[in-house]
Amino acid sequence: MTRQDFYEKYGSIKVKFSSYYKYTFTYAADLPDGKRLMCGYGGNSDEIYRHSVDSDSEETVSDLQPHEGYVYENGKEVEGFYDY
Repeated sequence: MTRQDFYEKYGSIKVKFSSYYKYTFTYAADLPDGKRLMCGYGGNSDEIYRHSVDSDSEETVSDLQPHEGYVYENGKEVEGFYDY
């Protein structure tokens, strides 16, 4: 799946900050079909220092513009992209 395909399919989904690890902010959402959507924003020190996070706010995948995104079902990745 390409970044554009992911944004077209999941761009309107609202995600919420979940965690931070090694220059990547992870956002997540539970989908109506029971799957879990995870997105990563950042990836390097330049990107993360310009990104502010409010743990209570939600934003759409399209607004976030993540460099990676994945959908999991029963703990297994079923689709996603990585474009850094």
